Amino acid sequence: MLIAMYSISLIDRTNLAVARSANENQFDKDLGTGDPTKMTYNIITVVFFVPYIIFELPSQFGLRKFGARWWLGSAVVAWGFIMLGMGFAKNWQTLAALRAVLGFFESALFPGAAFLISCWYPRRDLAVRNVIFYITSAVAGSFAKLMGFGFSQAHGKAGLHGWQWMFIIYGIITIVIGLLAYVFLVDVPTKATFLTEEEREIVQLRLERDRADSIPDALTWAKMAKYATEPLPWAFALSFMSVTTSSYSLSYFLPRILTIMGFNNVESMVLGTPAYFWALVPAIICGRIADRIPGTRGAVLIFNSCCIIAGTAMYSRLPATMRAARFAGIFLACGGSNANVPLIISWQAVSIRSQSKRAFCSALTIAFGGIGGILGSMLFFNKEAKQGYPTGVYTIIGLNTMALLIAVILIFWFRYQNKRADRGLKLIEGVEGFRLQW
Repeated sequence: MLIAMYSISLIDRTNLAVARSANENQFDKDLGTGDPTKMTYNIITVVFFVPYIIFELPSQFGLRKFGARWWLGSAVVAWGFIMLGMGFAKNWQTLAALRAVLGFFESALFPGAAFLISCWYPRRDLAVRNVIFYITSAVAGSFAKLMGFGFSQAHGKAGLHGWQWMFIIYGIITIVIGLLAYVFLVDVPTKATFLTEEEREIVQLRLERDRADSIPDALTWAKMAKYATEPLPWAFALSFMSVTTSSYSLSYFLPRILTIMGFNNVESMVLGTPAYFWALVPAIICGRIADRIPGTRGAVLIFNSCCIIAGTAMYSRLPATMRAARFAGIFLACGGSNANVPLIISWQAVSIRSQSKRAFCSALTIAFGGIGGILGSMLFFNKEAKQGYPTGVYTIIGLNTMALLIAVILIFWFRYQNKRADRGLKLIEGVEGFRLQW
């Protein structure tokens, strides 16, 4: 159920690129976003992330109070109605306002889902579970380009244009998924009514043996202030911001990047999908390695960061005559970024103990992912399209170099802390026997 919810979340926040390219750019004509000297389209994309970032942390209080089923299901239904409203926007200002409200409701889902997954699985299984959750959603979201193109063929029906039908149909699908969540979404183990009392105890025992935090502890503002003084949550948050700058830029601008390579509008919408199917391969392999081979979590993150850097340079800076190599660069960048997103989420989850702290760190990390969304939306200037978006490209390369360096530092730091704990000089996360995974 979480996969379906996050799939529609990704589709709803990133389908602007398809809506804009459909029906010979009718979107630009209707809403006034086609002027290359203005940043109206960038504004429409970026306003989503402002409330998305602000309400990531507060949303966790609602999750703990009302439970995942009601809290997350209601959020999905609410933003489904916002999507419906977007189909009737008359100008870019109205669409931007609706996108801001969309960001408010979507802010509850990803940190809530990441926290929920961490409440069910021990550390040795988290990377693969997060990869399955995220990459399956991303691949399903990539179908949005093909589905969106199909929905846009209703252009002219009932006096509505193709991009309007796209938003309306996605809104209906979103509402249906939200309603299904009320029935099928599974809450934390202590509230899992489909398990017997004995089965719930087994789940809690596995988690207690792994990290001694199977019993929920209250999330308070005082605890959040304390957690915010520790450097580790910020290291993961900065890494996540770096990766999402790359992933969001591809989500919002890949059709335009492909158009610059010489593909027409229809080809640009269709050819964006294969790269996300390819992303399944590195994501699953890296997740499996990180879970099963000790000492590889940081290494696979470094490898994927190198893929992002190389791929971004290839698709943007190679000569126009090398179209095949530039297209291959998209696969490298897409694979690396979509593999690193769940790997960072799982690495921070296995490095932190107590449910309240994991809830805080998940929300902080994903909020910084929203900052990455802002950067990915705003740094690809229309006026730089013919030059290959140099500002956005160099920012992505610089940020992922930073993520690579953070991973190197964490590897050495975690090894140092574990050695101190082995000698009895350090109590990691306040628990005897707890060791950091690097």
